[in-house]
Amino acid sequence: MESGAHAGLQTADQVTAQLKRKQAEERKRFLAEGAEHSGQGKETIYRDASGRIINVAMKRAEARKKAEEEAAKAAAEIEAQKGDVQRAERERKKEALKDAKYMPVARYEDDREMNEEMKERERWNDPAAQFLVKKRAGRSVTGKPLYTGAFTPNRYGIRPGHRWDGVDRGNGFEKEYFAARNRRRDLKELDYAWQMDE
Repeated sequence: MESGAHAGLQTADQVTAQLKRKQAEERKRFLAEGAEHSGQGKETIYRDASGRIINVAMKRAEARKKAEEEAAKAAAEIEAQKGDVQRAERERKKEALKDAKYMPVARYEDDREMNEEMKERERWNDPAAQFLVKKRAGRSVTGKPLYTGAFTPNRYGIRPGHRWDGVDRGNGFEKEYFAARNRRRDLKELDYAWQMDE
């Protein structure tokens, strides 16, 4: 029989002994053949749907390379979204950090660079700022020329470039923004004046 027991009428002990003998023979043969036939210790072979062998290390390397390319692409997109002014500001800060290595720890009022830097800084509430002569003659932070004519202000304080033809192509949001801001300020001042009258 297939199970290793003889055919015919037998007792349970005889069948058990025959099965144990067959199992012992199979185990002995298995151990004699060693790990070569069992596949123990061998690397797993992966195959695709058509049966071709897949190189797992190469696939992992390709996936890693693809992930690195996507990360580089995302970083490039983020960098592209930043403007020229932000790039120039970052470069200026890097240069300032490089120069700071060689600066003395204490800076006094006779430090020419510090004085020039303080003069160049624009302050929104400086009453004497109108007396200072601006050295920048129509140049932006990036070095490009600026528009010299009159223009409507925007909420960011960005002047138009020198190629602007003077036509406002906006949807009117900036005008409404400034009108609402001025209205809010006027109401606040009026409310304050009414409170002082009481």
